Amino acid sequence: MKTTLAFLAAILVPVGLMTGWYLWDQFATFKPNDPYIWVRTRNFFCLCALISAAYVLVLGIPTYVLLRWRNAVRWWSTIASGFALGAFPVAVVSWPLRFSRGASATIDGIPTLVNGIPTFAGGLQYLELVAFMGACGVASAAAFWLIARRPNSSSKRDGDFLRFSGHPELSLQECSHAQTWSAHDVPIYPGIQGDSRPFK
Repeated sequence: MKTTLAFLAAILVPVGLMTGWYLWDQFATFKPNDPYIWVRTRNFFCLCALISAAYVLVLGIPTYVLLRWRNAVRWWSTIASGFALGAFPVAVVSWPLRFSRGASATIDGIPTLVNGIPTFAGGLQYLELVAFMGACGVASAAAFWLIARRPNSSSKRDGDFLRFSGHPELSLQECSHAQTWSAHDVPIYPGIQGDSRPFK
C-alpha cells in the first residue's frame, strides 16, 4: 500500500508543478477574466497526467524493481534515476540535429534552427527543456522517496506496552491495577502441602 501511494505521488507531483507553471503563463499572457484559461488548463492537466502516468508505468516501476533487485534503493540513486528518466527521453526526442538539413525554426521571432543547425538560442532552449524535464523527474523521485521511506505504522513500537515475564500484552495501566497476592490470600486445598486435613 505504501509503495502504491509513493508511485501515485510520483505521478501527481510533476503534474502539479507543470500545471501550475502553465496556469501562471496563462495569466501572464491573457486577461485574468478570460474564461478559456481554465479550459486550457484543464486540458493541459489531463495531458500531463497521462504523460506522467506513462513515465512512471513504463520507466519508473521497472527502474524501481531493478534498483531493489540490486539492493541499491537509496536517496541519491532514486533522485539520480528520476533526473535521468525525466531528461533522457525528452533529450532524445527533441535533439535538434535530428532534423534534416535545410530545416529552419523560430520561436517568438528568434531563430532557433537555421539550415538544420541549431543556433545559440536554440541550444539554450534545448538545454532548458531537458533541465526542466529533469527537474520534474527529480521532484517525482523525491516525492516517491519521502513516502516510500516512511516506516509502517504497524512496525512502530508502542510505548505504552512493556514486557513483563514474556507477556508483552500487559500494559502499564493493567499492571498498576494488578493485585499483589500474599501468603494469606492463597487458598489451601486438600492434599496440598501445608494442609493437614485428610482426603475424604
